[in-house]
Parts: sequence; structure tokens; C-alpha cells
Amino acid sequence: MSTSKNSSEIVAAIRANADKVISIAREQLGQELNFDEQAVRWLDGFIQRQYKDADPAIRNGLINMLGSFLGECIIRNFGGEWVCVDGSWGIRFDDKSAVFPFAKVGKMLENGSDDSVLGLYTLIPILFPSVSNRN
Repeated sequence: MSTSKNSSEIVAAIRANADKVISIAREQLGQELNFDEQAVRWLDGFIQRQYKDADPAIRNGLINMLGSFLGECIIRNFGGEWVCVDGSWGIRFDDKSAVFPFAKVGKMLENGSDDSVLGLYTLIPILFPSVSNRN
């Protein structure tokens, strides 16, 4: 994601991308998603099925869309806020704790289940004890 835009515009675009994932999943794949762990499980499987065959021409678009969705799932369940850190967008929980959903989606597209997005999601309350699950 470019950092040349105003931060609030970028966050709005991220949220719009996350909502678009829900719409596409419903309309094109017949899958009802919410911003919850079940949706992250679905996302993990979806990426796993794509990782070896992901068309390089659409890879960055996939990372932007799916990373936005993963990030919104994290925020809605564990809190935090979108921030840009050294040119990369991620979710900061406090001054010392952050995760980077776009990077994680990119790694899973590259490496498969060894870099599972579900693994990141389920480890958040363990890695960051000050974060609590809102569900």
C-alpha cells in the first residue's frame, strides 16, 4: 500500500477492500463471511489453494485485498489500529506490539501453510498478552 495518501484515506481504502472480500466471497463463491476466526480459517484455506498457482500479475492485488480482510478481522476481534511503520501498513496494539497482515498474506502466498494466516491470528493473544479477544 502506498503511503503517499493521507493516512485516513488509506485506512478507509483498507476497510473498503475488506468489505469487498466479503461481497466477492458471497456473490462469487457462495461463502458467507464475517470478521471472525471462522472467516480467517476460510481465508487460510483459500490462500493455501492459491499459493502455488497465484498469477504473478494479480499477486499484489490479492495481497492488498486479503491482507485488508485479515487485518480487519484482527482489529475487530483483538483491537488495535492501522498504522504505517517504516513504509509498511500494519496493526499496532500498543507502543511495542504490532502485526503486519499484508506481509503475512504475501508470505503465505509464497510459502503456503508454513506461513499460515490462521497461525498468526490464533497466536495474537499468546504473543501479546495485553490484547484480549473481544468475542
